[in-house]
Amino acid sequence: MTAGTPQTTPPDGPLDLTQRQVPCGIDVDNLLEQVAEGRAAERDEHQTHCPHCQAALIELADVWAPVRQLAEQPVTTPTGILAAVMRHIDRLTHDMWYTLRQADAGAIKVAARVIAIIARQAALRVPGVRIAFGRSTATARAAEADTRQHRHPHAAAGVMGGTAVVDLALTVTHGQSIDHLARQVQRRVIADLRDTLDLQHVTVNITVDDVLPPPTGDREERRGRGSSSTRRRT
Repeated sequence: MTAGTPQTTPPDGPLDLTQRQVPCGIDVDNLLEQVAEGRAAERDEHQTHCPHCQAALIELADVWAPVRQLAEQPVTTPTGILAAVMRHIDRLTHDMWYTLRQADAGAIKVAARVIAIIARQAALRVPGVRIAFGRSTATARAAEADTRQHRHPHAAAGVMGGTAVVDLALTVTHGQSIDHLARQVQRRVIADLRDTLDLQHVTVNITVDDVLPPPTGDREERRGRGSSSTRRRT
């Protein structure tokens, strides 16, 4: 996390986003075009499984909303608003591995790996979760291969501005409702990330990859309860 970083002001004139890419390799310009056309909620096969694209689409849609609202009114959209939005997008896409929030004293940035760590720690505090890792589906592995040379290749979180999309793979204790447990994890992770980092939009995708038998102490306690019930019945 860094604070007090001087705000980077893009140069005057047209902003070129064609050379900006999210960590998976998709052009920011293409994602912005998708948002501007009103298709931010649509997901192709890659975007469905990519936390980087999901975070970018959510944040860009939020930033682009004033332009869309003015465009729907029977007046000409002020050029100053469009320019301000584009400058904001330029700042958001300057470093795609950090969130960005402008405070009175300067910019506050948080690395995606920090968000991934907080998410995993929050998940592990939910009873029944034994192991929590970044998701390891085939699509996620393919996306990771595109960023293997980056300094944070294993950060299973996509971030942009005040948005984070986190992928978690869980190993849970056998015998519990997996759906209920997964929802508990989502609520805990979202609450922790919003409380600690003041994020506006948080999405948590859960994959349960494995189950383990209850810990030895739990199994012995269950057997003890079962034996007591048997004795009472007899």
